[in-house]
Amino acid sequence: MMGHKSEIEAILRKRNQLTLPPGAVSALRLEEGDVVVIDVKGDVATLRPVRRSYAGALAGVYGDAQRYVERERSTWE
Repeated sequence: MMGHKSEIEAILRKRNQLTLPPGAVSALRLEEGDVVVIDVKGDVATLRPVRRSYAGALAGVYGDAQRYVERERSTWE
């Protein structure tokens, strides 16, 4: 379901509480205690999860890190 546009209804309850339907929770891969951001532009609101960790988020962006380290270390000799 990731990457697909879909509409899932939820009902606003007392004290502004909103329960996300199971389909939305699984599509966003949310777990209890996760934090989400609601981006509001006009009358459109977008909900997105806040990353739990940024560890590994850039893995592979700059190529093979191990090869880079080995190449750098070879210049020390």
